[in-house]
Amino acid sequence: MPRYSEERKAAVLNKLLPSKNRSVVSVASEESLSDVTMYSWLKLCRQQEAPVAGNRKTDPPKLIWPL
Repeated sequence: MPRYSEERKAAVLNKLLPSKNRSVVSVASEESLSDVTMYSWLKLCRQQEAPVAGNRKTDPPKLIWPL
């Protein structure tokens, strides 16, 4: 299983923010990642209560990585 740097994860997940308005599937395809991997990263961020795309608890949305 490949390991990804925290910087790469942040850069990839930032593409999902409303300012870019990209879908997980399109970003995963562009980055040659599994959409399941990206959903896992998003889930981990949400569990740590980090503001991420699709998390309505934060305004404005902004990705914080590492957790």
